[in-house]
Amino acid sequence: MRNSIVLVVAFSAILLGISGLQARAQTSVTAGAAKAELELFAVEIKVGPNWDSSKAPNEQVFFREHSANLKRLRDEGHIVMGARYSDIGLVVFSARSKGEVRGRMDSDPSMTAGTFVYEVHAFNVFYSGMVQARPSN
Repeated sequence: MRNSIVLVVAFSAILLGISGLQARAQTSVTAGAAKAELELFAVEIKVGPNWDSSKAPNEQVFFREHSANLKRLRDEGHIVMGARYSDIGLVVFSARSKGEVRGRMDSDPSMTAGTFVYEVHAFNVFYSGMVQARPSN
């Protein structure tokens, strides 16, 4: 009788352990699939054909709307980071496809006005680290 109880308890523990592993595996697969759907894209933003070099950047046509659009995209989680080098802006997007990135960039009024132009590139991280903004002086 005692051996039967021990076997039932042991068998129940094994079943509970297997169920727990299956639940964790399913959660891991679901989380992995959601992450796998999103890719990173580098968007280079340059001055366009309608950039007026006689005006300051904040005086350009649709510049404020451009800034507001980038802030909105960042707040929604589409922009992972942004930076500027030389006279080029760089925005790293998290999206499902280049088409999705293009759709979001094409809706920026400064792009349709020709104040800025952009190019989208696959962004493949080969060394992950931490990027922090440099403290302003």
